[in-house]
Amino acid sequence: MLLTLSLIMHKNLDSQKNIDFRLFTFAFLKENKMIDVVIADDHAVIRKGLQLFVNDDAEVELTGQASNGEELLELLKKIHADVLLLDIDMPKINGLALLRELEMKYPRLKTLILSMHAEKIYGVNARRMGAKGYLSKDTDPKDIVLAIKKVAAGKEVFTESLYKVNRHGFIPEVKMSKRETEVLKLLVSGKNNKEISELLEISDKTVSTYKLRLMRKLKAKSVVDLLRYEEMNKQ
Repeated sequence: MLLTLSLIMHKNLDSQKNIDFRLFTFAFLKENKMIDVVIADDHAVIRKGLQLFVNDDAEVELTGQASNGEELLELLKKIHADVLLLDIDMPKINGLALLRELEMKYPRLKTLILSMHAEKIYGVNARRMGAKGYLSKDTDPKDIVLAIKKVAAGKEVFTESLYKVNRHGFIPEVKMSKRETEVLKLLVSGKNNKEISELLEISDKTVSTYKLRLMRKLKAKSVVDLLRYEEMNKQ
């Protein structure tokens, strides 16, 4: 329709009016630009469900999907994205660890966390590392699409209670050895056991021992919990 209108105008208007029309067309397209969305989640069912609801909205378009952190970073090198729907528990590089890199490499990208974990557990951390919103995976799909539009417009999507939380108040300091601290920092940076063993020149088995020791000390159930501890107690 826009193309047909353009041809008619070019045929009937003089040169100056043609220029004015082209400027109008550019402004129209810019103002009505669709929101490009990328989904990063290791569950294909979740990605498929989100795809259906995202593409059903005239203002939003799904431009890419990733099933893990490494795949997401490669994808973002090739496509444009305005908003990223990001899961926390993903293989290779978890969502919270990714936030640091995304904030540095793609400062204009708006990240919306979509997780099975409650906001009160990771919300403060996610916001501090650059996320613009946090939603539970049981959120109504229509509300997820609405949240996408809000963060794309520069708004945040968090509960009011999150803003009142003292980020240093969740987890107490725990005494750790120098080596435990080194292993912890490498784990939360996204390194796997093999990479850590090479960097610290220790065996894979020793790395696993330190990892288990850290999990017990910090009452952590996963590497994501270790990352949470590290961020909450950062000076």
